[in-house]
Amino acid sequence: MSQVREIKCPHCGQWTMWDGKIDDRCLHCNGFLETRQFSREVERKIRGEAARERNILIIRPEDGPLKRLGKRLLNALRWWTIIMQVLFFVVVTIIIVLISILPG
Repeated sequence: MSQVREIKCPHCGQWTMWDGKIDDRCLHCNGFLETRQFSREVERKIRGEAARERNILIIRPEDGPLKRLGKRLLNALRWWTIIMQVLFFVVVTIIIVLISILPG
């Protein structure tokens, strides 16, 4: 049960009723009462969606626990494979540069 209280609107300065929710709006100017918290919540949702899009295998809510574990492992394996390929090419490039620099 939420407790209703009064809060001063950061936009218009009028006192308005507030339920404590992040998406509550002022009764006078219709501005958000908790702008910072609302912005943080929106940014958190966007970051979560972006992180999900980076994975090849999207974990859905209807997936079972074994299927979720398998998808997490395959996504992690994919990223480790990419990292190892980049490291391999960096090492090979360094070796080629060192061989070409040495007089011979």
